[in-house]
This record gives sequence, C-alpha cells and structure tokens, in this order.
Amino acid sequence: MPGTAFRLDLKETFPTLRNAPIAEAVIHWQARAQTTLVPDDLHRSLAEKLPEFLKCEPIQQLELQTFFSGETDSLPVVRQQSAWDGFRLTSDDGRYIAQFRRDGLVFSRTQPYEHWEPFTATAKHVWQVYRELAAPLEVQRLGVRFINHLSAATPEKLGDFLCDPPTCPSNLPLKEFVYQSTFLVPDLPFGVRVIKLMQPPGLPQTSGLFLDCDVFTTRPIESDEEMEDALVKMRWLKNKFFFTLLKPEAIQAFQ
Repeated sequence: MPGTAFRLDLKETFPTLRNAPIAEAVIHWQARAQTTLVPDDLHRSLAEKLPEFLKCEPIQQLELQTFFSGETDSLPVVRQQSAWDGFRLTSDDGRYIAQFRRDGLVFSRTQPYEHWEPFTATAKHVWQVYRELAAPLEVQRLGVRFINHLSAATPEKLGDFLCDPPTCPSNLPLKEFVYQSTFLVPDLPFGVRVIKLMQPPGLPQTSGLFLDCDVFTTRPIESDEEMEDALVKMRWLKNKFFFTLLKPEAIQAFQ
C-alpha cells in the first residue's frame, strides 16, 4: 500500500525459480590484509588449502602517474606501471571464481547458478582461507550482488517485464537505457543499489535486460555470527527487490 513503511520480514518467502535468470552471483568481503602477502608463498598456500581451484593467475593493479616538468607549455609525462595485487582462482568446472586480493575477497558463481546454500557454503569456505592467510581485523564492507539477465526482453516489450518501465515521450522508439538507484534500509545497517540496463539487440550474451542488485553493509562486521546474520538478511533483501521489480507474468516464465 502507498505510504506503508518498509519492513524486513524474514518470514516472507519467495517463489523458487527452476530457471532463474541469474548470470552471476557475487559475495564481496572488503577486508584489508594485515599480513604481508608474498606471491610465491601465497600461491603455494592456496594450492594446498584450495585444491579444487586448479587455475591460479596473478592479478595486476595498474597505476598511472603524471609528472610535470615545470616548464611553460610543456606536456605532462604519464608513466604506467603495474603491481601484483593478488590471485584469481578458478574452479575445475569454471563455475566458481575467487579473487584473492590485498583488500579483500570477491567470490562469484557464473551460470548455471545452483542454489543459495551450496553457493554460500563454498564462498564461506574460501573466506575462511582468506581470513587465515590474510588475517584481516574486520570486514569493512560485505556485499551480496546478483546480476540477472532477461534475454527475451526487448525495448518494445519492457512493459511486459518491468513494473516500472521507462517512459517514452511522443511514442519515440526506445533503443537502450540505464537507470541506477540506491536505497537505505530503515533502522538496519544495509543499503541496496539497483541498476536496470537495457542493451539493444545483438549478441545473445549482451542483449536484453540486465537487473543488477547489490546489497551491502553500511558498518563493519567483526564476528562470524554477525556475518551469518547479515547474509540471511541480505539474501532476503535481494529477493525482495527482484520480485518487486518484475511483473508476475515475467517471473512465471522462470518457474
């Protein structure tokens, strides 16, 4: 009802979608390493503790530095250098990807997405390895991000998918659009960023409607119990937004 205050109700359930349009699911721990991560030593430790991740590639952070000579009308000199920032791990089947960085862990599952339980169980296992090796003091920010791809959506049929499609003045044909909104959850330490992206027809992997929902914490997390509680609520929030943004008819196509 209009004007009704938002309430996080964990008793509210959502439909189970057998063919959920999830292109990628991500959990991001922003947590600064307190130990000195030495590439060779870390590579050996990761191979020992995470043997299911057979592929391990270094992550390079690109840095650009601009210098001025001080002479009048002189052009700036730009120097580019890269520095090692961690490792990118990929599971044997290519479905799980972990970015093990100095400033945190990014864990993702690509298509096909299974279920929340196996996804988070594997993610938390990798997080425990990160915590053991990097020894962060706390999690500055925890994020749960789900990117959904509705390939059947076209600019002409967005009204069949979105509860609030973009308006087109004078019936002009819509080619593409990007809409981003950020929300704060009242009385709870969470925020939600939603991006609606319409890509024009082209390659199947890149055309259609993308719904990007990123739920994040707004204060640090200091314990496992606090993290577990946050993940439960963050999952509910991302589901609430997904099922609120789409029309029931569009959701039925994924059941």
